[in-house]
Amino acid sequence: MAVTRGSTGIAAPRKAYTPATPSAGPTTTTTRKTKTKTTTTNKPTASTAKKATKPASGSGGVAKTKANTSKPRAKAAGGAGVNKRKVGVKDKVKGAVKKGVGKAEGKPGKKAAGTKEMKGTDGKGSKRA
Repeated sequence: MAVTRGSTGIAAPRKAYTPATPSAGPTTTTTRKTKTKTTTTNKPTASTAKKATKPASGSGGVAKTKANTSKPRAKAAGGAGVNKRKVGVKDKVKGAVKKGVGKAEGKPGKKAAGTKEMKGTDGKGSKRA
């Protein structure tokens, strides 16, 4: 019975080894054929070709457009951005403690508040008289 190569992932059975029998004639050398990997390119057929997308429901028959994710997105001109304050070591430590407590208690709101305090986006010091 042939032994399969289960450990290598190849399920084909091993070929039986037959030693070459010496002949009385002149000695010839045999060359071993090596396997070459061939790749074929499949042309799209009617069944494998990309099907036309259906128009978005409620859009009046206009097909959806895909978002352009190949390039960085253009930033809005003159946007206000996030108002940040200068964060000291004390604020970073207090925020880290608050974040740890929120994580331990399973309270994502408290954890988020600690993160905001660490980054200086918690709104402290924003009121000016």
